[in-house]
Amino acid sequence: MSNIDTLCTERFSCGEGPLWVPKTRELYWTDSDGKSIRCYSDKLGTWKEISNGIHASSLVLHSDGGLVYGSKTGFYHLDESMNIRSIAEQFENRPITNINDIIADPVGRVYGGQECFDPDGDYETGNLYRIDLDGKVSVIEDGLHLSNGMGFSPDLAFFYLVDTIARNIYVYDFDEKKGSISNKKVLATLKRSEGLPDGLTVDSDGFVWVAMFLGSGLIRFDPDGKIERKIDLECAQPTSLTFGGKDLNEIFVTSASMYWETSLAPENHDYNKPRGGELYRIKQEVIGKVEYLAKI
Repeated sequence: MSNIDTLCTERFSCGEGPLWVPKTRELYWTDSDGKSIRCYSDKLGTWKEISNGIHASSLVLHSDGGLVYGSKTGFYHLDESMNIRSIAEQFENRPITNINDIIADPVGRVYGGQECFDPDGDYETGNLYRIDLDGKVSVIEDGLHLSNGMGFSPDLAFFYLVDTIARNIYVYDFDEKKGSISNKKVLATLKRSEGLPDGLTVDSDGFVWVAMFLGSGLIRFDPDGKIERKIDLECAQPTSLTFGGKDLNEIFVTSASMYWETSLAPENHDYNKPRGGELYRIKQEVIGKVEYLAKI
């Protein structure tokens, strides 16, 4: 059974990047269109804006404090004094552009993929970048249309990656020592009727959760890619999700209020349904796991 609450009713154009901080019991999330980063206090039940004017598509905690974020122009560190440090803006003398979701691994490396899809015409597909602790940038995957949510299996044997436009959740073998991925397979392909796969997280049982943009809910897949459950939401456009709460049994879900009429939507999609933009919390019985810290 699930209990769904709305924690922030102010609508974000594109709410993204939910990030739980166990020590302080706070949740950070962004409005990538509105260039805003906000923080919800689980202890106080209130939220506040901590930064305005920064385009941040997704967030990772840094081991030295502050946040690492992906942006239209690369990867950056926003420290606790609100100072910005550039981490990576180029790869082999070419600009790094349109970074969407990012994630850190147990070593502290950061991975981030590009959003390259252009609904109006042809486009070059994008890359998945890895940034090592010494700042070296590598491309570890290419051919991505809209790189989205990522996650690691609890035993670190597998790495998961969403390509929204392909409607695929990919699974790779993961080498923790090298930070490399290999043996790419399709874990699941979503039907048009289910919406577009967006943000992703992995729970403590190794099941994969995906937010379904234009699909009005979340889907939980078992490690073999079979659907284990669906959770319906009142909004049409959930964007991402993460586990949090005192016992890690709460799912925080971001959503988007922007209006996007597209042929990628489910057939006969109801555009009169509320788009979203709010921050939701779902209380249920599945336990999540804490995300790793960046050390770059």
